[in-house]
Amino acid sequence: MKEARILRRYSVWFVACFLFLLGAVQLMAARQDKKDAAQTTNQPSATAAADASQYVGSETCKGCHEDQFKNTEASPHYRIFSNTGRGEQWHGCESCHGPGAAHVNGGGDKTKIFTFKDVKPEEITARCMTCHEKNAEHMTFNRSVHARAGVTCTTCHSVHKPKVEEQLLVQKSPDLCYSCHQEIKADFNKPFRHRVNEGLISCNDCHSAHGTNMPEQLRSASAQDAVCFKCHADKRGPFVFEHYPVKSEGCQACHTPHGSTNPRLLTRARVNSLCLECHGDVLPSGPHPQNTKSQACTLCHVAIHGSNTSNILFK
Repeated sequence: MKEARILRRYSVWFVACFLFLLGAVQLMAARQDKKDAAQTTNQPSATAAADASQYVGSETCKGCHEDQFKNTEASPHYRIFSNTGRGEQWHGCESCHGPGAAHVNGGGDKTKIFTFKDVKPEEITARCMTCHEKNAEHMTFNRSVHARAGVTCTTCHSVHKPKVEEQLLVQKSPDLCYSCHQEIKADFNKPFRHRVNEGLISCNDCHSAHGTNMPEQLRSASAQDAVCFKCHADKRGPFVFEHYPVKSEGCQACHTPHGSTNPRLLTRARVNSLCLECHGDVLPSGPHPQNTKSQACTLCHVAIHGSNTSNILFK
């Protein structure tokens, strides 16, 4: 009887141990299955993450985009960004378009690479400014009139198919500027005008498409004066006797910068009409009547921009 009780006790203990070990094995197996499932689920995203940062090289791009590659190969961008001699961060086409592994593995899926098409202007600007933001000519573009109007780098420049190699312009100047500024094109067709259409000067000589700290995106002369003085240095001064509108209002107080129907690009057809807008005190009892002989004020007041000898701007 005693031996039977001992045998039953060991039997119960053995069954309990067996069930405990069986439960532990099943729990471990379940945990392993869950881990394997998680690894399987996360594998595509891990691969995608690897693709998103993996470069394939310009030769791979050339396989599908041969025409674009040929057009770009001789350009300044490609010479700077080619994979040879520039270090790990220089990747040819992928310097601008981003790593191409996901694009290639996706069979040319355009959503897997930056294409510069159908994206917001500020995204294109940001991509270009990663290299150009330190350039003195380009660094103010983000706060320029063009940027605020939704104009971006690829509006005026083309890396792949520029029509003007210098500055990679999509169209020659001034036609490129006229494509938006039609009212200015009309000014340059007037009888008296700056010779922009003839190619003697360009819009870029006076304005910066990338923005400046001056109104109308105007450039400034070397002395930080009005841009007009770059060519008309004899009008700059300083003079002992200044003509105040020149200093306070600038050249545009009397002249239209682009073109005019009046000689010397004046804002009025007759010189005396222009002068009398400020000097109305000469009529009707001023120093002299405005008769036919005296109509042109500049017959006597010849130093109209300033004088070193006469306070009334005589010679």
